[in-house]
Amino acid sequence: MKKDTIITTIVVVAVVGLLGGFWLDYNYGNTYYYGQVSGHVERMEKAPAGYPKRYYYIVNGWDKDGNHKRMEVGSINGHRFVKNRFIRIGWSRVKKVNQYEQITYNQIPKAARDKIVNSK
Repeated sequence: MKKDTIITTIVVVAVVGLLGGFWLDYNYGNTYYYGQVSGHVERMEKAPAGYPKRYYYIVNGWDKDGNHKRMEVGSINGHRFVKNRFIRIGWSRVKKVNQYEQITYNQIPKAARDKIVNSK
C-alpha cells in the first residue's frame, strides 16, 4: 500500500511538472521574427529628467516559416533605429516584444527573407 502511494505521488508530480513546463514555454517562450526597420518613429515617450527618451517603431516581421506579425518595438537608452537595418525580434504571448538585435541579411531564414524582399 505504501509503495503504491509513493509511485502515485511521483507520477502526479511528474505530470504537473510537465504541464507546467509546457504552459511556461507556450506563454513565455520566444518566437523570433525578422524584419527591416523603416526608420519612421511611430511615437516617442518623454522620460523624467536625467533619463533618455524612448522611441517606438512599427516593424513588420516574419518568422522562420514566413508567418507575419506587426509589432511595436521600443528603443533602449534613447537610441534611434537606423533605417533599412535588419533586426531579429523575440516575441512571447505574455511579454510581447521582449528583445531585439541587429542582424545581417544572411542571418535571416529563407522564408522570412523572401517575405521581407517582397514586402517592399
